[in-house]
Amino acid sequence: MSEVYIVASGMIPVSKYKNESLGELGSKAINLALASTELSLDDIGALYAGNMLAGQLCQQQLVSALLAQHSNLLGRETITAEGACASGAAATRLGFMAISSGCHEAVIICGVEKMSHCSRDQTTQALATAADRDTESSKGETFLSLNANIMRSYLESNKISRDDFSGFAINAHRNAMTNPNALFHKSICQKTYRESHDVSYPLRLYDSPAICDGAACIILTNKKIAKSLRNNGAKVCKILASSVVSDNIATSKRRDNTWLSAAETSATKAYTKAGLSPQHIDFFEPHDAYTIMSALSLEAAGFVDRGAAVSIANDNSIGLQGIIPISTFGGLKARGHPVGATGVYQMAEAFLQVTGNANDNQVSDANIGLIQNFSGTATVTFTNIIESY
Repeated sequence: MSEVYIVASGMIPVSKYKNESLGELGSKAINLALASTELSLDDIGALYAGNMLAGQLCQQQLVSALLAQHSNLLGRETITAEGACASGAAATRLGFMAISSGCHEAVIICGVEKMSHCSRDQTTQALATAADRDTESSKGETFLSLNANIMRSYLESNKISRDDFSGFAINAHRNAMTNPNALFHKSICQKTYRESHDVSYPLRLYDSPAICDGAACIILTNKKIAKSLRNNGAKVCKILASSVVSDNIATSKRRDNTWLSAAETSATKAYTKAGLSPQHIDFFEPHDAYTIMSALSLEAAGFVDRGAAVSIANDNSIGLQGIIPISTFGGLKARGHPVGATGVYQMAEAFLQVTGNANDNQVSDANIGLIQNFSGTATVTFTNIIESY
C-alpha cells in the first residue's frame, strides 16, 4: 500500500450563508487549497465530497459533481460520501483508500454543508434521520434528547454535577477566539456557562452546537508527490493510520450508553496501525458537538480513565499548553459544526498544527495528532492519526 500525505488545506469561515450556494461555498474552499500548493488541476485525479443534508435541505444530490462543475474539475472521478455528521471523514476515508491503493496520485477532499437557510425544526428533523428510525426519531427523539439522555446517565454513574462540564465549553470558546474561521468569537466563563438556558436537560446552551454552514478542503497525495513538494519548501504531513468502526445505531441496543465502544475500538486500531499509544499524541481533535461527547471521547481514546474526563477539563489540562490539548481551533462547539464539512475542518486544522502553521492556536511541538469524527452518537467512528513529515 502507498503511504498517504496531506499537502494542502483550505477553509472558509463557518457562518450562516444565506445567499451562497453549495457549489459556491465548496469551490471557495477548493480554490483556497489549490492556491496554497504547487499542484494544478491537471494533477488531481478525483474529487470526494462529504455532505449529509443537501438532498433534504437544499434539494440537491450529486454534490461531488456539483463541486467539480464549480471548480473546473469536470472529467474527474467524483463520489459523494454520506456518513451523517462524519460525512467529511467518510470522504477523507475514500481519498485515503484511493491513494493507498494506487488508484490515484492526488485527490481533493471537500466537505460542504448548508443548514441555516431552513427553519430550526426542519434542520433538527433532518439531522435526526441519523438516529434509529424505529426506536428513536419516530418516537420524537432528536440528537439533543439523545445526548441529554447519555449525559444524564453519565452524571448519575459518576456522581458529578453538570456544572463540571463547563471546562469543555470554556476551552472551545477560548480557542475559537483566535481562529479566523470560527463561528463564535466569544469567550465564556463558568458563570456564563451555568446561567445559559437549558436546551434539553441536563444540556445547556453551551453544551450544544449551533446550526451553521461551511466548507473545508484538503488535498491528499502519494509519497512521491509529497516528497517533491516538501523538497520545494512546502509543509506536508503523513496520515499514519485511518480506522473506521461501527456500533448499534440505536443507543438503547448498546450495552452501556456511557461508553463509546466504536470510538474505543477505532482508536485502538489506529494506535496499533501507527505503532503508537495515547502517550505519543500531542493533541486531540474530538467530535465535541456536545460536551458529553468531549468527555466520552477522551475516555474512549485512552487519554483518561473512565469517569475522569471532567477533572482534566477544569484544570486546563485540555488547553493549548495542557497535557492533552483538544479542540484546538474551537472544535465543533465554537468553530462550528456544519455537519458534512466538519470532518474535513478537523483534518485541515490538524494539518495546520503538525506543519506549524496554526498561528495563535499553535500547540507547542505538535508533531502527532489524533482526529475523531462521529456519525450520530458515535454510531460510526472515523479515527485518523497524522504526523509531521
